[in-house]
Amino acid sequence: MNAQLNQRLKRLKTLPVFPTLLTAGNLACGITAVLCAAHYTPGNPAHQWMLFIGCCMVFVAMVFDMFDGKVARMTNTAGPFGAELDSLADVVSFGVAPAILVHRLVLGQPGVFAYGERLLWLVTVFYAVMAAIRLARYNVEHSDEATPWFRGLPSPGAAALVCGWVMFHQWAVLHPEKSMSAWLTESGLITSTAWSGLSSMDPFRWSLVGITVLSALLMVSTVRYPHAGNTLFGRIGFRPMILLMLVLGSLWMFDFPHVLFFGTTGYVAWGLFRGAYELWRNWRQGRNVLEDEDEAEADDLGEAR
Repeated sequence: MNAQLNQRLKRLKTLPVFPTLLTAGNLACGITAVLCAAHYTPGNPAHQWMLFIGCCMVFVAMVFDMFDGKVARMTNTAGPFGAELDSLADVVSFGVAPAILVHRLVLGQPGVFAYGERLLWLVTVFYAVMAAIRLARYNVEHSDEATPWFRGLPSPGAAALVCGWVMFHQWAVLHPEKSMSAWLTESGLITSTAWSGLSSMDPFRWSLVGITVLSALLMVSTVRYPHAGNTLFGRIGFRPMILLMLVLGSLWMFDFPHVLFFGTTGYVAWGLFRGAYELWRNWRQGRNVLEDEDEAEADDLGEAR
């Protein structure tokens, strides 16, 4: 017993410097995003950029999250401490921060239990809890072997979708002279009306609430999504490379909030359409459409023991 305790304590005497700093940067960005959301007040010109900056911090956290594990493996310093710290940071940056940003954008003020506010409280808590469950499941199921797919929408992907929508809304409010922004405001899809109940919510904010719930459910689903990190730093086919170059080139042609909005929405929609196609194909072949092949293989492995 004492030998095992001493062995565990020795693991914590030295820590990898650079990977830990990258993970700490991820966590710092998530906390900063929450503080930006808390500092936002609708109608105050000095605060209008707070939600936009908060979303930018979430995307910066994704960059830290993409590199901390790769740096740890490159320097042979990967270990259970880094994996646990990474998950804790991800809960804040990709679970709590996006949920608070959505809550603040829709409500525009602190509020929890008044009429109408309870719905936003439920959506905020539901998203954060689903993100935590997603990360816990990933820690149990994943292996060190690089795979091209995620089982369920990854938490950074869900955060990118939610924050992409928040940035799109704020960009339209901050730049009403833009052609797309003018069309959105003139059509009534986006309004600057302050919160006075659920009836004051414009269609875009209602859609944002629905997107937040959908992304939370997709995180704990079995819908497959491509591993963006392994794709960017690995090898892909010629045609996917051309498509990636066109997407990156569009950043120079359009406002980047629009690119993030349509890009993240397309990423999530592609996974849904692909999952629906697989269900249809299994149904045509007479298979059980509700059966998860990965779980069935895990059960077989367990019985084989």
